[in-house]
Amino acid sequence: MNTAIPIAIALAIAVAVAGRWLRRRWIVVTVHGDSMEPTLHHGQQILARRAGARARVRPGDVVVFRLSPMQVQLQASELLVHRVKRVAAVAGDPVPTWLAHLDGGHIDRVPPGCVVVAGDNARSQDSRHLGYIHGSAIVAVFKESR
Repeated sequence: MNTAIPIAIALAIAVAVAGRWLRRRWIVVTVHGDSMEPTLHHGQQILARRAGARARVRPGDVVVFRLSPMQVQLQASELLVHRVKRVAAVAGDPVPTWLAHLDGGHIDRVPPGCVVVAGDNARSQDSRHLGYIHGSAIVAVFKESR
């Protein structure tokens, strides 16, 4: 009896299952623009771990997030759905001084369920323009190799 066919079928099934598992846990994202330079460059592809509902992010983490419908309207000139930025502050942290103008300066702590994001490049379009990013908008977390 030829065992090559059953082994090939089993191998094909294993590859399909592994690929499905990988896609559920990881996402490949292409960086657009220069807002994360010098860390990440325009056109660079990154492999980021998908963030679950309970994902914890910390200041310094690089995250991939979706713009809210309101943010998309404000940014109508750009059709990018995913953004890549660094977390500057998380819920309960003091609002960074460079963001004090948000909410008229009346809020001194990042609201529950939100984060503040910033690009590594000073010309980045980040929380200064987009406001707070809700934690549910975070799609993935990218761990930099050091």
